[in-house]
Amino acid sequence: MEEANAVFHEGLDMFYETQPVTSRAKYTHVLFAKMYDTFLKPSILQAKLNNLNTKETIELLAPKIGEWIRNNSVRERLNLCNDVKDNTKAAQLRSQGKKMFHPNVKRYIEAIKLYNESIAFSEKGSTERALAYANRSNICLKMQRFEECRKNIRLARESNYPGEKLIQHEKEVKNALAKARNKNASSSKVSPDVVEEPELSYPVKENAPQVANCLELRKNVEYGRHVVATRKLKVGDVVMIERPLVTVLKDSFRYVRCDFCHGERPFTLIPCEGCTMAMYCSEECLSKAYNKYHRYECGLLRDLWEVFEEVPLIAIRMIAIAIATFDNNPETLKDHLDALDESNVNGFTMDWNKATQQDIFNTVHVLTTNQERRDSIFVAFHIFNATILHTLILERTELGPVCGANPAFNKFLLDLILRYMQIVNCNRKLLSFNAYKVKEYEDESFAVGCYPLISMLNHSCAPNVQRITLRDGRCAVFVIRPVLEGSQLFDSYETGHTLHEREMRQSMLSFMYSFQCTCEACTFNYPTWKVLVEGMDVTNSEDMAKHLYYNRMLSSHEDKKVRKIMAELRSFLNETPKLYPESEVCFTQVEFVRSLQVLYNQTSENAEYWKHCKP
Repeated sequence: MEEANAVFHEGLDMFYETQPVTSRAKYTHVLFAKMYDTFLKPSILQAKLNNLNTKETIELLAPKIGEWIRNNSVRERLNLCNDVKDNTKAAQLRSQGKKMFHPNVKRYIEAIKLYNESIAFSEKGSTERALAYANRSNICLKMQRFEECRKNIRLARESNYPGEKLIQHEKEVKNALAKARNKNASSSKVSPDVVEEPELSYPVKENAPQVANCLELRKNVEYGRHVVATRKLKVGDVVMIERPLVTVLKDSFRYVRCDFCHGERPFTLIPCEGCTMAMYCSEECLSKAYNKYHRYECGLLRDLWEVFEEVPLIAIRMIAIAIATFDNNPETLKDHLDALDESNVNGFTMDWNKATQQDIFNTVHVLTTNQERRDSIFVAFHIFNATILHTLILERTELGPVCGANPAFNKFLLDLILRYMQIVNCNRKLLSFNAYKVKEYEDESFAVGCYPLISMLNHSCAPNVQRITLRDGRCAVFVIRPVLEGSQLFDSYETGHTLHEREMRQSMLSFMYSFQCTCEACTFNYPTWKVLVEGMDVTNSEDMAKHLYYNRMLSSHEDKKVRKIMAELRSFLNETPKLYPESEVCFTQVEFVRSLQVLYNQTSENAEYWKHCKP
């Protein structure tokens, strides 16, 4: 038991090193550690001595953890509180935005983010909101974004903007738009560039058009459910293209992107009137978000992000989507899941052409939790978080009265939170885009999602496939190492051998996913970037010149140039599979993946502005 305790705390320390974690989230872990050391150890020891299985352990620990939370002022100690509009806070944020907008500073994007946060905190119809919209229109005017400027002027007026200052802005916008229309009318029309999206490289499965017919889902004792190729696959092949069931915008993008469609719309975002966290690109997205999930999470968002990070939030959103899928009748959801035969749910054999939303929900509900693999302390930690979340849901959402009137559903909801937290912990994937960072573009994640079929891919620290987020939000799975017929497809759970040494990778995977990695990279201790760079033949001027050329072409971020080199990169990787993980192959693989990101990822719509923005 002490060994498991040490592994848990080592995993937390490692997590703090690799992930941005709030001080309140860290304190949540401190509280759990205190509960474990002073109260829970005897119960966990009892579970081990009695050889209780995981389900029985949960039944034993859940009431005790709930009792401790109620008796130890956890709400006050975590500073859990309702999210409310605050015009004073809005004024402070707007003042900070004005400092960023100052002619001597000109950090316009930072100013926009602060103005958006001010709008989110401001009360509907308040002077503060009107002033923030007006300030946002100033930036749009300065950046010559005239349509957005006009929309902000309208929003400011609808919020009862005081005074006549907007009249001059409106005149400038009208004149600028008139000039732009005249210029467009006198110039010859230029056909817009056609954006090519990838397609599956082989015929689709008859029942699942998002999967190539060369893939099968198999199951065995060693790997559980896993995906196997029924033919030889080449580097560059596209074998899956899937849309996520649920996505959650990363906290750092909530005042830049729409919470529903994730579109980058910082100049025109509008707020949710029930919280200070969610903003939308339109009334349509606001309405869709509310109906699909936000009605059940609105009062929880701020505490979820600040106290628990992203995993519980995705779990709550999954539950919200599930309830909405069953016509917002929680008890109908319970009846459905009580009757569901999980062994018969198979996303690879299900007919997606005829699938209902309830059928699609089933494929996510049965994703692995790894619950049976978890040590009792890890199970207890999830119960601790799930119990706090359950309490907040009862207090702040319309599910409270339902649970109060139906004790069976009340327990079902707690069990569902616990299950989905573990599903998310094992199956969440990053969605990324091309962000402009100090002279060049870099791949950066903007959201986290959960996919029914892509989640079937097992992990390797030397993966043979790569997930690429497409512009429309779908995810394409590309082959990046040749795959033999009958071989398994392996994804990376963000822990490749080039990034982390074996000991670190295995600690991360054990803590996050509860398995001991035995992939080829761990078995043969494949090298990190540091070792690969040190092993490069710097005297080979031809190779060095080639990689400098590739880097220059990729850095240009121009489709034609990138496509020109991608064929060379793909050909080399297909011809040298047995040389992996030699430096030349690993570097070429990275360049090939980057070419895919350049061609198919979203690119920041404000990238051209970022190039000229002060660092």
